[in-house]
Amino acid sequence: MANDVVMEGQVTDLRWGSFVLLGLVAIVFGLVIAMFPQLSATVLIELIGIFIILLSFGAIMMSAVAPGGLKGSILLAVLGIIGFFFGIATILSPYVMGRVIFILVGIALLIGGIIGLILAISEKNMTHRGLFALQGILSLIIGIIIIAGPIIGVALAVIFIGVYFVVWGILSVIMGAMIRAAKKA
Repeated sequence: MANDVVMEGQVTDLRWGSFVLLGLVAIVFGLVIAMFPQLSATVLIELIGIFIILLSFGAIMMSAVAPGGLKGSILLAVLGIIGFFFGIATILSPYVMGRVIFILVGIALLIGGIIGLILAISEKNMTHRGLFALQGILSLIIGIIIIAGPIIGVALAVIFIGVYFVVWGILSVIMGAMIRAAKKA
């Protein structure tokens, strides 16, 4: 009983307005992302390029101080340099690199789907074989769609991200309203 009182006190100490504000911002961003998927995809891919450059720079810095000897540090430096150029290429040509990235995602989904189906068929004692087979079939279908049309895959992923932000924002606004109501009670 005492724990319930402490929990209620902790909940009402939260700032309900911050949940509402954050939720409204998420809804706006989600709608903008879903309404402009091509622009959003370009920005997202360029951010991925910047992230790759930062990781590559970190790999190059780590290779300079690597205690593993010359052989290990040279490999890390080479990988860092390759990653750096890959990141630059991603920023300079987000359309082409977005296609490459999503084709790789499609291939990964295709391979995962095949493995899921093989496991569902071969393992007779596995629980939930039907769900595993369904997962494998869905992965195969989505992988084939993305490989056949990676731009469609990019657009669908961006729209999914936008919808996620909208749903998350709505839930955050509801949570803020519930905290406010608990505070008043």
